[in-house]
Amino acid sequence: MSLPEVLISSMLLASSSSAALGVWSQATATWQQSRTLQQTADQLELMQLASHRWLRQHGAERNLVIPGLDPCLLDASAVAVALDQAVPLPQGMTRQWVVDSEQLGIWQELSALNADGEVLLQRRQLVSPAAYGLCRS
Repeated sequence: MSLPEVLISSMLLASSSSAALGVWSQATATWQQSRTLQQTADQLELMQLASHRWLRQHGAERNLVIPGLDPCLLDASAVAVALDQAVPLPQGMTRQWVVDSEQLGIWQELSALNADGEVLLQRRQLVSPAAYGLCRS
């Protein structure tokens, strides 16, 4: 092998190795982002389950239903205060309670925020007072 052939083959080897390292680096970064996103989704699910468990076990002890003609309407602000105290959210998550337009209950909206404060993932769950035995007869 002549010197120019050795130089050319060395350059080809170096460039192909560099390209392969770039692909592996990109694959690793994508895998890490996917893993972080899955962990965030799992954390949102755990917060949903914790809220559900607290409502099932302690919801009847609190006055979470709006007093009035309809004995089966949840008070979104009372539920928000009670759950914020009982099931606090980790850093980077928000919880909002929205009254259902058909008055079937209230929606729990859990959001995971990125570093810029933008919503990364969101989970919604309808919380019905009848499902938790909170309706007064």
